Amino acid sequence: MRELVMRIRGGCGQAFGNIASRGAFVQIVYFISGFIASRAAVFGSYAPFGISIMAAAPFKNMLASVLGAAIGYCTISGTGNTIRYVTAMIALAAIRWTLNDIARIRKSKLFAPIITFMALIATGLAMMSVSGFSGRSMVLYMIEAVLGSSGAYFLSRTITISYGTKSLGMLSIPEISCLVLSLCIMILSFSSITIGSLSIGRILSVVAILFCARYGSISGGAIAGISAGIVMSLSSSEMSFLAGSYAFGGLMAGMFSTAGRLASAIAFILCNGIISMQTGDLTLVILGLYEVLAASLIFIILPKDTGRFLGAIFMEKDSDTRCEGLRRSVIMRLDFASKALSDVSSDVEDVAQKLAEVVSPDMSGVYKKAVSETCRRCGLKTYCWEREHGATIASFDCLDEVLRKNGEVTEDDFRQDFRKRCCKIHEMANAVNRNYDNYITYEAAQRRVDEVRAVVAGQFCGLGEILGEMAEEYESYEKFDTDAAHRISVMMKDEGYVPMDISCRIDRLGRMSVEIETADTERSVLKRSVLTREVSKLCGRRFENPAVTMVNGRCRIVFSERPVYDVDIATAQHICGNGRLCGDHFKYFCDGMGRMVAVISDGMGTGGRAAVDGSMASSIIAKLIKAGLGFDCALKVVNSALMVKSGDESLATLDVLSFDMFTGGIELMKAGAPMTFIRKGGKVFSIESPSLPVGILPNVEFSYSTEALLPGDIVVMLSDGAVATGEDWIANIIRNWNKSSQELANLITDEATARRSDGHDDDITVLTMIVQSANGDEDE
Repeated sequence: MRELVMRIRGGCGQAFGNIASRGAFVQIVYFISGFIASRAAVFGSYAPFGISIMAAAPFKNMLASVLGAAIGYCTISGTGNTIRYVTAMIALAAIRWTLNDIARIRKSKLFAPIITFMALIATGLAMMSVSGFSGRSMVLYMIEAVLGSSGAYFLSRTITISYGTKSLGMLSIPEISCLVLSLCIMILSFSSITIGSLSIGRILSVVAILFCARYGSISGGAIAGISAGIVMSLSSSEMSFLAGSYAFGGLMAGMFSTAGRLASAIAFILCNGIISMQTGDLTLVILGLYEVLAASLIFIILPKDTGRFLGAIFMEKDSDTRCEGLRRSVIMRLDFASKALSDVSSDVEDVAQKLAEVVSPDMSGVYKKAVSETCRRCGLKTYCWEREHGATIASFDCLDEVLRKNGEVTEDDFRQDFRKRCCKIHEMANAVNRNYDNYITYEAAQRRVDEVRAVVAGQFCGLGEILGEMAEEYESYEKFDTDAAHRISVMMKDEGYVPMDISCRIDRLGRMSVEIETADTERSVLKRSVLTREVSKLCGRRFENPAVTMVNGRCRIVFSERPVYDVDIATAQHICGNGRLCGDHFKYFCDGMGRMVAVISDGMGTGGRAAVDGSMASSIIAKLIKAGLGFDCALKVVNSALMVKSGDESLATLDVLSFDMFTGGIELMKAGAPMTFIRKGGKVFSIESPSLPVGILPNVEFSYSTEALLPGDIVVMLSDGAVATGEDWIANIIRNWNKSSQELANLITDEATARRSDGHDDDITVLTMIVQSANGDEDE
C-alpha cells in the first residue's frame, strides 16, 4: 500500500490514469442505473423512471444514462410504449442541451422534475392524438408524468447528496427519505422478475426494510416501510395492500430491533400478515407470506456486520446538537477573550496619549506653560514678548542646566535684565518649578509606558493570539466523528462487548484517535487484532493495535492512527573550550498529532549567559508546541520572554523542523538560524532563509520552507559553529551516506571541530534525521 501511494505521488501520468478509470466507472454506474430505472414499471405498463434518471443525471453523464435507459425501454413489451419513451428521451435531451449553459436554471432543484413532466405529458398527449382521447388515458398519463417528475426529484437529490461532503450521520430526514425512495425505485424494476411465483423485487424490498429497522430502529423501519410500500404498491392494482403492510411491518420491526434480528423479523411477518388478510384473496396472502419468509431468512443468515453503515444514517441527532452548542459556546468565549487581551495594547496607547495631553512633552513646553500661567494677565506682556523677545527667550534657555542639576530654580537663576523687567519674577519661578516637576513625572511615566508597550502589551497580544488560534482550531479543524462512533458501538455489541462510551476524535491535522470504554471486559479476552481490523474498516483509516487500561472494572481501549513513516534521529555537540555550559540547546519530540518536531536554539555568544538564552528559548517553544499551540504563537511568547528576562540585550536563534509522519512533508521554520542541509532523491541542497533572532524586536516572524521526503532522505540541522569553515564538505559527507543517523551527527561534529584552524572556538550542535518506513506497515 505504501509503495502504491509513493508511485501515485511521483507519477502524474498514473494520476491521470486513475482519474480516467474513476470517470469510466461513474459512466458505467449511470448506464446501469438508466437500464434498471427504465425497467421499473407502474400500473403494469408505464415506466417513467428511465426518463427520471436521464433528467437527474449530471450533464456529463447524461449520455450513459440515455444509452442504458434506451436499451431498457427496447426490452419492454409493446412497441408503442418503446417508441413513446424513446421520443420522450430525445425531447428531454434536447431541452437539457438547450438550457445547459444557463446555470441559474440548470442548478434549480425543480429543473429535473419539470422537464421530466414536460417530456412525459407531451409524448402522452401525442399518443392520445393517434389512438384517440379518453378520460382514463388522460388521467393515467397525468399520473405517470407526476410520478416521473417525483422520481426525478428524488433521484437528483440523491445524486447531489452522493457528490456532497456530508458524512452519513449528518444527513437530515428529508435527505434520508430521498435516498430510500431512490433505492425503492431501483428495486421496483425487479418486481416483475420471479422465481416460481415469488417476486425478486418484493423480497429485496422486505430485506431492505428489515435492515433499516435493525440499524435505524423505529425511524429507519418507518421510513423504509412507507417508501417501499408506496413504490411497490404502484406495480399493480392487486398489490395496493403493500403500502399498508410494509409500513406497519417496518414500524413494528423497528420497535423490536433491540431484541435481535429474529424478533425484528417475526414482528414484520406478523404485521404484514395481519394487513394482508384485508385483501380477502388467500392466494395473495400466502404468496406474500412466502416472500416475507424468504426475505426474513436472507436477513437472518447474512453476516452480522452486513448493513452496519445504516446505523450512521439513522442515528439520533440530538446529542450532536448538544455537542455543537457546547462547542459554539467554547469558541465564543475563546474568541472574546482573545479580542479582550489583544485590546490591551490599544489601552496602553490611550494612556500614553492622555499623558501627553496633560503634561509638557519637553523643556520648551515647561516654559510655555509657565509663561501662559504667569504672563497672560500682566501689563508688561507685550513689552517682554514682543519688544524684548530675544532677551526673554535667552533668559529661559539658561535655566535648563540649573533645572537638570538642582531640580528647581530661584529668582536669582534668571538673567539680571529679565529680573529687572519682570514684575512677577517670584510667580514665574514657582510656575517653572511646578511644570518642571510635572515634566519629570511625565518622563518617568513615559519610560514605564514604553516598557509596557514593548513587554506587557506584547505578552497580552501573544496570549490573545494563542486564544484566537485555539478558537480557530475548534471552529475549523477539531471535531468528533459521531457516525463512526455509532458504527463502532454496533460492532462492539455484535462482538459481545458492552460499550459504555465511544469517542472518535479528529485533531486539527485530520488525525483520528478512537477511545472506547467498556464494562466487565478482561484484558486477556480482548481480541485486539480483530478490534483493530474492524475499527480500521469502519473508520476508513489504518490504526495501530490499541493501548488497553483497566480501572475499577472498566476497560479503556485507545486506538491511534498508524503513521506511514518513522525517523532515525540523533544529535551530537561540541562545547566551546571543552567547557561545561553550551550556548546551543536542542530538543526533539513527537507532538501527539503525528509530527516529529526538532528544535535547535543558539544563544548569543558562549558560556553561561548564552546557555541560559538558548535553553530558555528551546524549552519554552518545545513546551508550547507540545501543549498544542501553533508555531507562530509559540515564537511570539518566546520573543517576549527573552525581552523581559533582563535589562541587558538577550537574544537567541531558533531553528525548528516539523516532520509529518503521515505525509512525509517537512516544514522548516527559522528565526536567525543558519542553513539546513537536505538529501532528497540522491541530490543534496541547502535551505537558508533570512530572518532575525528572537529577543531583539517586539515583532518577530519565522521564515518558512517546505519539502516532501521519502524513505532514505536525510535532513541535517546545525548551529552556526558547524558552518564557520564552509559548507561544501558537509554536502559531500551527506551525499553518499548509508550508515546510522548517530554516526552521521558524530562525524559532522568532529569534522567541524577539527577544521577550526583560526584559533577560535565555538559551540557546535548537529541534529540529523533519516526518514524510514514505519515498522509494521504491512497489512495484517
